[in-house]
Amino acid sequence: MATVFEPDGWDARLRVGLLVPDGDVGPESEWSAIAPTGVSVNASRFRFPVGAVEASADRISIAPVEFVAAPGPLDDAIGLLNPPLIDIYSLAFTSTSYVGEDADLVSRLSGRAGGKPVVTTGQALLAAVDHFQASKVLLVDPPWFPAELTKLGKDWLMRNDVGVARAEAAGLPSGQGNIHPGALHRWLCGAVDGIDLVLIGGNGFRAVGAINAVERDTGVPVVSANTALLWHTLRTAGRPTSDVTRYGRIFTD
Repeated sequence: MATVFEPDGWDARLRVGLLVPDGDVGPESEWSAIAPTGVSVNASRFRFPVGAVEASADRISIAPVEFVAAPGPLDDAIGLLNPPLIDIYSLAFTSTSYVGEDADLVSRLSGRAGGKPVVTTGQALLAAVDHFQASKVLLVDPPWFPAELTKLGKDWLMRNDVGVARAEAAGLPSGQGNIHPGALHRWLCGAVDGIDLVLIGGNGFRAVGAINAVERDTGVPVVSANTALLWHTLRTAGRPTSDVTRYGRIFTD
């Protein structure tokens, strides 16, 4: 009788190093739901020093975002993975793009990763705008983003020649555990009048479960931080995106 061995995951066609803030399960949760067969997601965590007062109020400030963007935390997270085994690195953190230059960040991190490609969520969101040729964009940030940070996000989009119709935090209770697809669906369906693309910032913002329903009910394409990042990671690695069929038009249009 021939010896039969069970699948052990080592035959992945693409190994992604997913860089995730400490204390956040959102990017891995959503990527595990939507990543196509053959994509291995290997997470490494970086320090995101939200203070006790901020955490108790379910709010963040700009200072810890700037800490992440500066040399140190992300470089260390890449170093904890094994560059020879990882094909591409993906940064699951939207707001570093709001406060810094992605080109500089990518150059620095790619050097730390032995020349492997690095994709940021900001790059992915901008690529999504180009993909849909959108001119009236709604940027929706998590309710724990302060107005100052969302304004930085709007300014960043406009610097990159994106037509921003509105930019605001979602009108939902703050705190990752308080976000549910039904409530997000209702809020988005009431917010898309005059909009031709919704961009959802914040990789810890629970959003992917609502995307298909919002697109179906409004006709407006919706791209979240995590769908954009996965889509752009697959494209950067030369892999097809059409195997993802239930998480937005971004993968199949």
